[in-house]
Amino acid sequence: MTRHSDHRNPARRSPIRCGASRLFERWLCGAAIALALLAFPSDIAFAQATKKPAKEKRSKAAAEAEALAFSHTRGFYEQPFDLTLGSADAPGEIRYTLDGSAPSKTKGLAYSRPVAIRQTSVLRAALIGADGGVRASVTHTFLFPADIVRQSPDGFPPPGFPIQWGENRVDYGMDQDVVNDPAYREEIIPALKSLPSFSLVMDLNDLFGERRGIYANSSESGRDAERPCSLELIHPDGRPGFQIDCGVRIRGGFSSMSFNPKHAFRFFFRKEYGKAKLKFPLFGPAAAQDFDAFDLRCAQNYSWSLAGDPRGLFLRDQFNRDLQLAMDHPAARGDFCHLYINGQYWGLFNTCERPEASFAAAYFGGKKEDYDVVKTGGVGGRRGFGGAVAATDGNLEAWTRLITAAKADLSSNAAYFKLLGRRPDGSPDPSLEVLLDPVNLIDYMLVIFYGGNLDAPISRFMGNRGPNNWHAIRKRTDRDGFRFFVWDAEHTFLDPEEDRTGPFPGESQPENSSPQWLYQQCLDNAEFRQLLADRIYRHCFNDGLLTPKHVVARFNKRVKEIESAVVCESARWGDANPGGGFGGGPPRPVRATPDGLEKPAPLTRDKEWRAEVHRLLNEYLPQRSEILIYQLWRQGLVSDLTPPQFSHPSGRLASGAQLSLAAGDGKVYCTTDGTDPRLVGGKLNPTAQTYTGPLTIAATTTLKARLLAGDEWSPLAEARYETR
Repeated sequence: MTRHSDHRNPARRSPIRCGASRLFERWLCGAAIALALLAFPSDIAFAQATKKPAKEKRSKAAAEAEALAFSHTRGFYEQPFDLTLGSADAPGEIRYTLDGSAPSKTKGLAYSRPVAIRQTSVLRAALIGADGGVRASVTHTFLFPADIVRQSPDGFPPPGFPIQWGENRVDYGMDQDVVNDPAYREEIIPALKSLPSFSLVMDLNDLFGERRGIYANSSESGRDAERPCSLELIHPDGRPGFQIDCGVRIRGGFSSMSFNPKHAFRFFFRKEYGKAKLKFPLFGPAAAQDFDAFDLRCAQNYSWSLAGDPRGLFLRDQFNRDLQLAMDHPAARGDFCHLYINGQYWGLFNTCERPEASFAAAYFGGKKEDYDVVKTGGVGGRRGFGGAVAATDGNLEAWTRLITAAKADLSSNAAYFKLLGRRPDGSPDPSLEVLLDPVNLIDYMLVIFYGGNLDAPISRFMGNRGPNNWHAIRKRTDRDGFRFFVWDAEHTFLDPEEDRTGPFPGESQPENSSPQWLYQQCLDNAEFRQLLADRIYRHCFNDGLLTPKHVVARFNKRVKEIESAVVCESARWGDANPGGGFGGGPPRPVRATPDGLEKPAPLTRDKEWRAEVHRLLNEYLPQRSEILIYQLWRQGLVSDLTPPQFSHPSGRLASGAQLSLAAGDGKVYCTTDGTDPRLVGGKLNPTAQTYTGPLTIAATTTLKARLLAGDEWSPLAEARYETR
């Protein structure tokens, strides 16, 4: 492909329910227990037990936990009730707490009568054995939306919560100016049910204690900064969720600092807490089904809690990852949710997979030990802010070999294809290791470019030299090259004219390098540039997923997901910070409070959030792909040749349908065997046929076509047709 200029000079129902008669029949068949004296309602909810394969023995603790019965299950309630607890085949004393701490023989109340539940409550119950040990432990959260919206209306700590969070800025409660606003007062309670809810329940000293609290000491990290907790997933429509005991840490870099009152969390599933994995389809049936860990992220830089930023969108990071996934690449999946901490509403959060070894094993196969996972930032207990590359799993040996090899003159096919484990002619060489997946690298960079990402994989805040916010994964036991993953994509979708295509100085040492440096090195090679032109055409032209129609549709889907929930975020965090946003700005207007103090006016959905959504829908997304194309064209990376146009897009056709191809001056060559009409070096594929007239589609077919004008090939046009 001809280049115009040198690229180096750029211009809710319980999971298990049964009637009382069946329940007692089951219990009485097991043992003559005095539970028959208890008056249970007709619905009794048990702690959900993960179904295990027939050959796998269920642990004694799991069986006992299933027998620890609650008359009401976790979820949303409008009317108060009396909660009855009981145990069946596992005799012992039941003790419970209501303050989030884990009950034990010496902690909590001995259960003797039903517990009155009159408001939002978290109840942790434990079955204490004759030896004084905890034989089973179950937590249930009961949410009453009518009182949630009135939590700490004056901003004072709720009962049991501290006045201070270490050195952190403190913010409690729901802003009644938002709750009572005519625009939101009929919506805010339904809004609490607009998304799934997570309930984090734990000893408050482990969270806010001066010495031990992870929230109070939010900049600490690693296993020493991990505390035990209970985590529940509650669906508002009554679908089964889960409850699991696990470990929790504060996650994040810049956002973990004490000036940010809203922190994000990472949950770890280990045998020491109960179960070694969370086994639940957290991200749907097509995604991983068990997890070692996952994150609850929250908006950071452009958020209302951190800097009072009116550009708070709460979608930026997730939407960037959505784009990479839509490109048919593995990406960290995520969804949106509400979070409660010991029953207190904590705001809008984002569930997120972590691209680490267990993630890789789930999606690519094999064992965790098969993978190298490389990232920027802190590992091994260090809080990181980018600038250093380290291995979270495996080692840096293959990464070092990749970066070292990429320093060669990659204009040579021998040097370039060596990175891909191929001979100079592009054919696989089993004697060479595969270090790079070029299609993944290109598509990853297109997501970076499209979003105008200022902080990944090279950071503007580090002089466009330091790496930041990226992950890479490689399976050592297969012929797989490093794949790159979008991560922490907050500094995006700002200026539609933003140009992050580079080239940037970057760093060429393995410990300081980045995907962008690799991309820039590979641009020296004509085969890489042709592949880049193909991917640009695939995604940015001809109804590709980065064209306005598709990006707007995907963005609007996420907007509708959180539209109601943003009202809750506004009530919780909209007045947390009087600042003018990330990077400065005029302070927001203040309002007088009943006690004569002044508070910043809250940021709201209908004003600030809708304005930012409107800006993206009307200013950024409609023109961004065209601007990006121009930025790449200036570097000679977009072909002037238009690929052949197919008379039918990919999809289903009647058997025998005729398909026409239209193109400009030159010859059109096409294949139906899955190969490319163009071979390495620009040679014609012997299996390619010259297009002379309509093609008959008689069976399922993958059609690939290019235009050849002189010695220049157009980008690849490709479609798949299924016959009916």
